[in-house]
Amino acid sequence: MSKYQAEEQWLAQLQTGDDQHWKAFYEEVRQAFRLFFIKKTSLSMEEASELLHEAMVVFHRKVMSGGLQAPLESKLSTYLIGIGKMLARKKEISKADQWDTEIPDPGVAPDVERYENSKANALLVDRLLQQIGQPCRQLLELFYIKGYAIDAVMTTLDLPSEGATRKKKFDCLKKMRTLI
Repeated sequence: MSKYQAEEQWLAQLQTGDDQHWKAFYEEVRQAFRLFFIKKTSLSMEEASELLHEAMVVFHRKVMSGGLQAPLESKLSTYLIGIGKMLARKKEISKADQWDTEIPDPGVAPDVERYENSKANALLVDRLLQQIGQPCRQLLELFYIKGYAIDAVMTTLDLPSEGATRKKKFDCLKKMRTLI
């Protein structure tokens, strides 16, 4: 059972092609769409409205062609904003004349992708810390993970000076880079 049943009912109404349903949907999402793009980008109210109209055209084609079907994985307004983001990016890229005509479907949610990337990076750093040896591992953990200042790291590891501590940190980071 989908958690977007109300949205799926909206979708079914929109798929009938009835202008009244489309007008009601437009009125429902117009303000939120424009405010989102005004707040998150440097678009004016007119540019945000123009972007909404372009996104609605793409959204209409997607709905009427059957490209968007139940069960839904997000609200229709979220999907429309995703289309708007893709169009806004295309406009930025088109200034350099380097864009294609196909608008891809929103893929993996950015939060999920960011989480997976940070998880992979954390595993890589952990593996590298295992390989560089205990003195370097301890120094880098104190500085980067525990957030110690250079003088606190120097005192904890009984290093002769702040300069020596910085040099050792530099050497340890260089060692990690070569392992990568």
